[in-house]
Amino acid sequence: MRQILGNVARYSRALEDALLIAAFVALLLLAGTQIVMRNFLGSGFSWIDPLLRILVLWVGMLGAVVATREDRHIGIDVLSRFVPLTALPWLKRVTAVITAIISGLLAWHTFRFVRDEHAYSDVEVAGLPVWMWQAILPFGFALMTWRFLLNAVFPKIPDVSK
Repeated sequence: MRQILGNVARYSRALEDALLIAAFVALLLLAGTQIVMRNFLGSGFSWIDPLLRILVLWVGMLGAVVATREDRHIGIDVLSRFVPLTALPWLKRVTAVITAIISGLLAWHTFRFVRDEHAYSDVEVAGLPVWMWQAILPFGFALMTWRFLLNAVFPKIPDVSK
């Protein structure tokens, strides 16, 4: 079981990294192209600006997934300074479970949002329906939920001696 989880984690890591790099490179290239075209040619592509907004959303969500995976996300960690070191693994587990529940709720509600967008919207960005671009929201929150659940089972104990 542990080997299967390790393989899934390794492939998931590679996919997450590849998607983040691709989205970030596309964001940079498209923004650079738009800037050059506006400054030197006096015009640009009308579809780039909405796509850049979507790519910022993708980079943000994928960055949050990677931060969760690396246990480097923003956290409010007041209790770990006051509890005994022996209680830290359990505190990390409880925190990870609560955060997984919140992320799971966000995944569910963003899924509902994207589903409604699919049913009622005909807006397109770069030739694709907007719901396809917004699908990163439930996907990202579901991945974060998975990562927080893994952190609940296998907690990474911070060094509080600093």
